[in-house]
Amino acid sequence: MGTDLVQISAVSCSQPMGSSAQPRQCDGPQSQPEFPPIANLKAASTFFIETFGCQMNVHDSEKVAGVLMARGYRPVDDHREADLVFYNTCGIREKAAQKVYSHLGQLKKERRNSPPIIGVLGCVAQQEGEQIFERAPQVSLVCGSASYSQFGDLMARIEAGNRRVTGLSLDIDECFETEFTRRDNPFRAYITIIEGCDKKCSFCVVPMTRGPERSRSSDGILADCRRLAAEGFTEIQLLGQTVNSYRDPSPARLSFSDLLLKVAEVKGVRRVRFTTSHPRDFTHDIVRAIESSPVLCDQIHLPVQCGSNPVLARMRRT
Repeated sequence: MGTDLVQISAVSCSQPMGSSAQPRQCDGPQSQPEFPPIANLKAASTFFIETFGCQMNVHDSEKVAGVLMARGYRPVDDHREADLVFYNTCGIREKAAQKVYSHLGQLKKERRNSPPIIGVLGCVAQQEGEQIFERAPQVSLVCGSASYSQFGDLMARIEAGNRRVTGLSLDIDECFETEFTRRDNPFRAYITIIEGCDKKCSFCVVPMTRGPERSRSSDGILADCRRLAAEGFTEIQLLGQTVNSYRDPSPARLSFSDLLLKVAEVKGVRRVRFTTSHPRDFTHDIVRAIESSPVLCDQIHLPVQCGSNPVLARMRRT
């Protein structure tokens, strides 16, 4: 596990969705489980993050790690050495919740004599919510994907001694950007340019777990690219649940294809990739941009369903 921090800019997103709800504290079940002492938690405390799912989750874990390290915590490679254990979860696969509860049960057995503070993050956290406290009372923090921008505040509540802390609001207008991000790959850097999804396909949980689409401004994205290139990263991968649905909220109003070309022009960047695209927003100008720049990789991640038009219409996938 890498331990280097890379400073990046904190940039707000565009779409105002009303005021962000404050993280809620839940009293949880009446029976109180055993918890490790929380006093002086930050003094030489260690953390471990296990990540399930896509590149978005991997990058979210990098940013969570950055927040923790900036607060004085130290990463370790083995959960048995950690004072805090986090599971960053994915809700796409079948039986995703059962997998998380299985890991929580196994951790409880293995750490019976030295229980860590446990946090469940990501899509399963958003789906299950406070039910996690009922089924796994050893858990102290439940934070959904859309509430990552509040992660520092949630950790402050844990450090203050709260034993039931949640961040589950989907009413949010911010992307999860941090002042510091730990980068686990020495050559490739992930940059999130859009979060959430407005498509609401009938089979997909993303709108319910990551909230509505909200894009970062192009000037912040390009500043991150230049900074990362100066630090030696040669490949940039732009991320979003529907990355090609990007809508620049800045006065520049760059299209997604324009943004690709701008990133490709950054000195020191040799390869640019992006994932995941939505078929509805994959337009000809994106293809032309890829053809025009050798830095833009000839690689497209595009989930496509085949079938009859009526079936696709019922899936809301047209």
